[in-house]
Amino acid sequence: MEQGLIVVGGGIAGCEAAYASARAGVSTLLVTTSLDTLYALAHDNYVLNAPSGSLMEACTANLGTPLVNAVALRREAKRLLEAETKLHLLQSTTSELLLAGNAVVGVSTWEGVDRLCGRVALCVGSFLSARLKVGASVEHAGRLSEMAYDDLYRDLEGKGFMFDAAQLQVDELSGGLPYTVDFSVLAEAELSQRGSRLKRFAGLYAAGACVGHFGYLSAALDGMALAANVIEDLGDPTV
Repeated sequence: MEQGLIVVGGGIAGCEAAYASARAGVSTLLVTTSLDTLYALAHDNYVLNAPSGSLMEACTANLGTPLVNAVALRREAKRLLEAETKLHLLQSTTSELLLAGNAVVGVSTWEGVDRLCGRVALCVGSFLSARLKVGASVEHAGRLSEMAYDDLYRDLEGKGFMFDAAQLQVDELSGGLPYTVDFSVLAEAELSQRGSRLKRFAGLYAAGACVGHFGYLSAALDGMALAANVIEDLGDPTV
């Protein structure tokens, strides 16, 4: 089994975690349902306060302004991620956490292909058991046109994970209707006092909205902190 990191989810937290770990020399696999929506914002245009050393900082520097257009930001983030030699991007849907005893050994995907690795980071944002409501319409989605992680949620629930309810509200953008997303976040009892590490299984981490941390800056810092935890653990043979 490869000593590296699998990051589940291509939002800001997941992309930052994958970028930081790969740049530190860790072989990293970023698995997300859509490579076209990497590093997506809920706003068409937004002023980003980028943390030093982040993917966000690299993107805004290359774009020449902290006031970014969401489409341009996604393109630049994807370009920079693809340029990292230690990072592989995979468009797939993670459906199951693979275990050996009390330790993580990888993930399984919808296609039935197992991806093996001793470190897994859950950065799945607002997609766990997500229901998106637009007017009277309800979809199994964590964002407009992006499917929810229902299978992964059921797998985690079956493994004993506890969850709390959360909701995001998105205002009308570019003439589109406002919508809400009801979803699940990992309960506080699942979180450890040791950064991004989760209590239940060795080698499992989480960051971003799926642990109740919201906002673009928070997501970037969370992803970077997760990568730092992974790098620290990989250097300690007892972890």
